[in-house]
Amino acid sequence: MIVKTFKDGTALDKFLQILGNQGVENQILESLKNGEYEKVFAKSDYVENVLAKKSGFVEAVDAMAIGKSVVLLGGGRQLPGDPIDPAVGIKLLRTKGEKVQEGDRLAEIHHNGKLSAVLRKRIEDAFLIGHQEKPLKRVIAVVKHNVATEDYDVFRKR
Repeated sequence: MIVKTFKDGTALDKFLQILGNQGVENQILESLKNGEYEKVFAKSDYVENVLAKKSGFVEAVDAMAIGKSVVLLGGGRQLPGDPIDPAVGIKLLRTKGEKVQEGDRLAEIHHNGKLSAVLRKRIEDAFLIGHQEKPLKRVIAVVKHNVATEDYDVFRKR
């Protein structure tokens, strides 16, 4: 059911409706619906790839390191009132459990010149590549199991 709503466009339509209800302009909604993201989102001056240093499996991605790195790129505030640069960020291209070869792209770093060697290393080190396959446990499988067993009231006391 969830996958169907993504494939048939129902999920996108609902998301755009929510954005519209929050005051997003019709022109922006149309651009998003048509996949014209470059008309809506700011673009960074630089995009650099993070490459796998060895072959294996992505065993972990340190979300805290990635998040703090985005803040240091200018995509978040360290202090109240700090400006936020909406063009910067890190696009993850691989996730836990995926097989990678040395040189495969793991992520893209979108920045406007604030990427130091130290920060780049922090981002690279956020990816743990090992030789043991550790499949990602999908939340959707848990939801299906709970609904199938009618044990879906997560707030009920056990």
